[in-house]
Amino acid sequence: MNDMKEIIDEIKARCDIASIIGEYIKIQPSGQNYKALCPFHVEKTPSFHISTSKQVYKCFGCGEGGDVINFIMKMENLDFMDAVRMLATRCGIDINLNIDEDTKKRLELSKRYQDIHTEAARFYLSNLMSTKNKGYEYLRNRGLDDKTIKRFGLGYSLDSWSSLMEYLINNRGYTEKDLIECGLIGKSTKTGKYYDKFRNRVMFPIFDYRGNVIGFGGRVLDDSLPKYLNSPDTQIFNKRYNLYGLNFARKNLTTRTVILVEGYMDLISLYQYGIQIAVATLGTALTSQQANLIKRYADNVIISYDSDEAGVKATIRAIDILVEAGLSVKVLDLKDAKDPDEYVRKYKTEGYKDAIKEAVPRIKFKIDKLKLSFDLNKDENKIKFAKSAVDIIKQIKSPVEIDYYIKYLSKIVQLDEDAVKREIYGKSYYTKKSLKKDNKFNNFNTKEEKLNIEKVEVAKNGEETTEITLIKMMMKFPFLREKILLKIDESDLLLKDSINIIKVLEKLDPEEVLDFQKLDNIDESYLNTLKEISLELIDINNFHEIEETIRTVKRNALKNKIENLRKHQSELEQNRKKMDDSNKEAIKELDIEIMNIALKTVDLNKRLRSL
Repeated sequence: MNDMKEIIDEIKARCDIASIIGEYIKIQPSGQNYKALCPFHVEKTPSFHISTSKQVYKCFGCGEGGDVINFIMKMENLDFMDAVRMLATRCGIDINLNIDEDTKKRLELSKRYQDIHTEAARFYLSNLMSTKNKGYEYLRNRGLDDKTIKRFGLGYSLDSWSSLMEYLINNRGYTEKDLIECGLIGKSTKTGKYYDKFRNRVMFPIFDYRGNVIGFGGRVLDDSLPKYLNSPDTQIFNKRYNLYGLNFARKNLTTRTVILVEGYMDLISLYQYGIQIAVATLGTALTSQQANLIKRYADNVIISYDSDEAGVKATIRAIDILVEAGLSVKVLDLKDAKDPDEYVRKYKTEGYKDAIKEAVPRIKFKIDKLKLSFDLNKDENKIKFAKSAVDIIKQIKSPVEIDYYIKYLSKIVQLDEDAVKREIYGKSYYTKKSLKKDNKFNNFNTKEEKLNIEKVEVAKNGEETTEITLIKMMMKFPFLREKILLKIDESDLLLKDSINIIKVLEKLDPEEVLDFQKLDNIDESYLNTLKEISLELIDINNFHEIEETIRTVKRNALKNKIENLRKHQSELEQNRKKMDDSNKEAIKELDIEIMNIALKTVDLNKRLRSL
């Protein structure tokens, strides 16, 4: 079911609606969009409009509208799946449509529910913009302009028990059963009457990542409760699996970094100020499913929750969920503002961008917030704080990060760094210290191995540092090398010099240590980093820790391959747009190549998720 839905979404993404419609009727440019005489009713003045950004059409004369599949169904008199088959053939997607009737019905029902939500969104928007109402006043008072309001399709549900229901049933032909299953209306247990669930609220359409309306959030405009009301879970909507604003943000993630906020207004306000890489949870705490959804589009998350106590607790909880999903996390400092909306209005776009650059690493944020709970003027509180902070540091996998935060904590509580290390590693710390006296490892200069954070500039990020750390483990500890080489090969590495060293390591005797003097043709900056990285904090007897480093290295390599494939696919898609439609053979070959890249990307993503 989900795979089929993804295929349908991919078909809609590849089939430019203006090009498809242009094959049936004459269309003419109208700004960034197109207009034409409607093919579904007789008219002399064009009222048929095509939106290229939303990939939908709408006739303001007869009311017909929808996406590219709707258009083909109407023009060719086809049912839903036949229209999908026709478009799939056109854009070079080979799909198996020998699906059972039950699955076919569910797909068609999902499409019907999306259409209902689209009609409801248009109804709410019309309410907001066509008459004087409290919803419009609220949004304008919050600083939103008309362009932003329309961009997000914001609307207003009338202070009425049945206005939406009557519109969708009487004007659009839907049934009470459809609307109940979409979560738009309810049925009274006392009177048996149907009623609109959203009344007298500002309406926020919730889009999936493709831009389909799948649900709503409504903010109350009086003292009614709840303050925010979301659509219930339906066949097309589950708040645990979706993120508000992802359909906008994913198009702007040039650095694979997202900002995570809590509220609709926070996100919309940031967008209006030009910060267009934010996503928001849907009225609930962040879920692991949402974190995995973010991971599809980004590697880095900057959390920008409210600055009150509840916001801090939610931030700490979100950090753990995001890290579990394999994301790098920082926290934005809101200074004296209560939320991102207030901050961006006070400090403007540049101020918020500066705050992004200065975002606090997750471990530092946790330690700093923990520190506020203790009066460090008392020695007993210093000890309690240090023990609690050590528990935070133990969560870190990277040896470089561990060493940095040992130094950071030592300065705060004015303790010797060795005392903090002993608290973290216990007895294993003494084992590591004794290894330094072993003549077997005299080929390594212990002064060189003392980490200096400021010198490790060769690594653009933690990815290269982790990989070089693993290489040094294999050089120094032969018994580890044997185990690591069983789990990793050249394809799992990012750096050419790492691959060259691996080739040397594979030829060594089982007990032989590889010293630096035996390394030839290795880049100087790589070699310097290799020497500077410290291994003294790694528990070499804990192979679970080593395996986690191996998995991290493999994940980094897969991410790099995926990113390169995506760039190549994007280049091909740009070339595809420039091609003359008459050159069908070349277009078909290019579409096949694009599809093959997409399939490779899917395969690599599956491997990434399995690590």
